[in-house]
Amino acid sequence: MGSGAGHIFRLCVASLGDLFFPRFCLVCGAKLDIGVRHLCPSCADDIPLTYFWSWDGNPAEQRLAEAHVEQACSLFFYRRDGGYGKLIHRFKYEGDIRLGRRLAGMLAGKMAEACRAAERKPGTKARFADVDVVVPIPLHPLKKFRRGFNQSDVIARELASALGASFEPKLIRRRRFTRTQTRAADRRSNMAGAFVLNEKALRRLRSAGARHILLVDDVLTTGSTIAAAASVLPPDFRLAAATLACVE
Repeated sequence: MGSGAGHIFRLCVASLGDLFFPRFCLVCGAKLDIGVRHLCPSCADDIPLTYFWSWDGNPAEQRLAEAHVEQACSLFFYRRDGGYGKLIHRFKYEGDIRLGRRLAGMLAGKMAEACRAAERKPGTKARFADVDVVVPIPLHPLKKFRRGFNQSDVIARELASALGASFEPKLIRRRRFTRTQTRAADRRSNMAGAFVLNEKALRRLRSAGARHILLVDDVLTTGSTIAAAASVLPPDFRLAAATLACVE
C-alpha cells in the first residue's frame, strides 16, 4: 500500500475510532479532533510553562540548593486544583506512556534549545550542556511491579537522548518502600535513608569519565525525594535535576 493510500487508510481507521470512542482534552474536556491526542490546541498553547531551563536561580533550584543541585528545571507549573495536573495523573497512574513521552520530549526540546541558544552567545553559560549521565529516581521494586513501569525512566530516556548523555537507571537503588506524604516535614522524614548507591555502576561511570549527573523525577514538590537521592552520590559529582512539573 502506497504512502498516500496508507495515510488515507489510517485516517479512516482513526475516524471510525473517534466515532465510537471519542477522545477528550484532559484539561478542559473538549472533544478532540481526529488525530489529536491528550490536549486540544487551546490547552496545548496555554500550558503554564516555567521557563526554568534558561532561568538561573529559579524556584526549583532554590528548593534544591541544600542538596547541592546546581541547575534544575521543570516543564510546567503544577497546581493541585488545576486541569494540567491531570496530565501527570494520566501518565503516572493510568499508564499513558505515550503522553509521558510527549511531555518529556517537550522538556527535552526546551533544554536542548536553551543549550544551543547559550552556545550562540559568547560568554554565556550553557545550562545542562555538559551533563554526562541522566539518572531517573528509582521506584521501590514493589511499587514498580504494581504500576508496571517507572515514570521517571520514561522521562529520563527522552532527556538523555536530547542532551547526548548516557541513560543510567541502575546508579541509585530504592531500598525502602515509602508512602505519599502531604506535609513537608513528613516528606523529609519519609525519604530519609530511602536510597542506596550502586557501587558497580558508580565505578563504571567513573571509568567513563562522567562528572555531571542529571537526576530526573516526574514532579518537584518540596525537593525531598531528589535531595534524598542526591545525598547518596559522591560529592565530587556535579548535580542537576529535571522534572515534568513543579508544584506551586
